[in-house]
Amino acid sequence: MSVTSNNPLWLAPMADITAWPVRKMCFHLGVGLAHTEMISAKAVVDKNQSVFPSLFRHPNEGPLVLQLFSGNVDFLLEAAEEALKVSSFEALGINMACPSKKVMASGGGAAMIFCPDVATQMIKETKALGLPICVKTRIPSHNLHDAVKWCELLVSSGADNVAVHARTPSQGYNGISDKNIMKEIAKAFPGMITATGDVFTSGDVVEYLEMGCKSVLVARGALKNPFMIPDALKALGYFADFKDSFKSRVNVFRTFLIDLCEIEDNSGMHLLRHFLSCIFKGMPRASYMRSSLANAGSIAKTKELFDSYINDFNNLYAKGEQ
Repeated sequence: MSVTSNNPLWLAPMADITAWPVRKMCFHLGVGLAHTEMISAKAVVDKNQSVFPSLFRHPNEGPLVLQLFSGNVDFLLEAAEEALKVSSFEALGINMACPSKKVMASGGGAAMIFCPDVATQMIKETKALGLPICVKTRIPSHNLHDAVKWCELLVSSGADNVAVHARTPSQGYNGISDKNIMKEIAKAFPGMITATGDVFTSGDVVEYLEMGCKSVLVARGALKNPFMIPDALKALGYFADFKDSFKSRVNVFRTFLIDLCEIEDNSGMHLLRHFLSCIFKGMPRASYMRSSLANAGSIAKTKELFDSYINDFNNLYAKGEQ
């Protein structure tokens, strides 16, 4: 089975970040596919109520991958089955990449790199669910042979797509992603590899695709500047409906605020703060507005402040036109 989308720019899974309002905004900006947050399989199996909002899928979202982590095959399989009762997904993602000490201590995330037998069993058993299996992983070391051998194990076990972050687990997010190894992995498994790591500009996206990668995951780059998404699509020759202007950014952000009003307030404020830096860039009172919105205390208050700012800006602009 293959993982399909209408373009090769995909939104990566990010814990506590890629909730549905963020995904919906990124789909509007043009990503071809997105992932849920990285979700604990054990939390789903234990019916931890705090995790179920992460399984919600908005009707206006595009292709979506359910991203789970666990060091236990049975937990992973049961969690996937339970999640599919809540929402539909186009593919199942298994996280073998997260370098968090807490996640790795549970046996999940990047710890799976050191448990190849468990990784193999996970892929083989989840294939029975009838969905494409996407594995997100890191390289075991900066030795090319080791990296290719690890990816070969994942592919031969049945993974339909392997997203490779070319840093080792011990690197965390330090240093730089090893693009030389990334290029060789893409060459070894044509049409199977998604690139991730250090994707901040349209040039980074183009570079990975020119290496032979099938697709590219955007993660921290989209937090810093979600408008890199339409920029990258245009650079690749894809149609991007978004025309960058202050008015367009305002419309995107206001819709985002409306969506955030539908989720729990603390979660909404947490998500909001990640995107404040790019919205007011180059605008009058930008620093003041970022600070005011970040400390508003509620999404409703944030929306009120934002609308007031936009109204003042429009009035000033109208006077300037006279």
